[in-house]
Amino acid sequence: MHMTVSQQQSSGTAQSGDTVRRLPFGLKITVAAAGAALLAACATPVAPPPPPPPPPPPPVVEAVPYRPLPPGGAHYVMDIPPRGADGKRLTVNSSLTDDHLVWHLRSAWNVAALNCLAPEYEPILDGYRAFLTNNSRPLKAVNDRIEKEYGRKHRTRREAIVARDGLTTQVYNFFALPAARSGFCRAALDMANRALTAPPKDPLGFARSNFEGLLVPFETFFDEYEAYQRASAEWDAKWGAQYGPSQPGWVVVQQARASGVPVPSMIDLAGQGAKVQTVADPQGGVAIPVVPVDENVTSQPVVQPLPAETDRKPG
Repeated sequence: MHMTVSQQQSSGTAQSGDTVRRLPFGLKITVAAAGAALLAACATPVAPPPPPPPPPPPPVVEAVPYRPLPPGGAHYVMDIPPRGADGKRLTVNSSLTDDHLVWHLRSAWNVAALNCLAPEYEPILDGYRAFLTNNSRPLKAVNDRIEKEYGRKHRTRREAIVARDGLTTQVYNFFALPAARSGFCRAALDMANRALTAPPKDPLGFARSNFEGLLVPFETFFDEYEAYQRASAEWDAKWGAQYGPSQPGWVVVQQARASGVPVPSMIDLAGQGAKVQTVADPQGGVAIPVVPVDENVTSQPVVQPLPAETDRKPG
């Protein structure tokens, strides 16, 4: 019976490895290691931290545009004819009688013959000469009727002459407007070519068919100038306080507003900086403005917008 117990103990020692005394301690270690392994197998792997967000893009710097320029190299500040109730602009060519319609066409053609001097415009002068020669009698009759009209409206002959010359000067200045020169010369050339192809025998009929075409370039200029006025006003409101002093147009506009000086009108050639020469009208002696204009060149100062001196930082 004692041997049986010893055999069992001996058998237990052989199965445990080294000694019976380390069996309980070794068992604890084995159980703890197994539990850790089990927990490790069940745990969710820890994800690496996300990368940092990209830096915000740099702020968009809005480019400062040049201040808008008036069309055709016109003055920065001008009065443009308003529109009447019928939508048409009120100019020296509005509401013309038949005789005045003929005379205004003659005046416009005269201005074109003196101011449209490029070689391709030679038919303008040729057509004008032929028009005067072929229609000398009806044109004289128109002139005589207009003279009597002014004589009835004024007390003295001198007053009548001064009044008519004043109106004629306005007509000449209207058609000599430098900013509309290119379009006007082309319109006059088209009219002259038609007159050379089929010489007119009725000045009034010819004027009714062709005078409006001579006005189109000026209507276009007026519309473009009003668009410039709107665009420049928007620029002044947005950029004027900071960048206006560097822009010639802004300076001119501010000076005109501050001084209260009347701004140039659309028939004030000297106010536009035009070098005006004159030629006497052979019929009435009124000075016809001759303004040298290069249609392919527009002289207008353009300056890169710079902040006002008070806003500049020392370099």
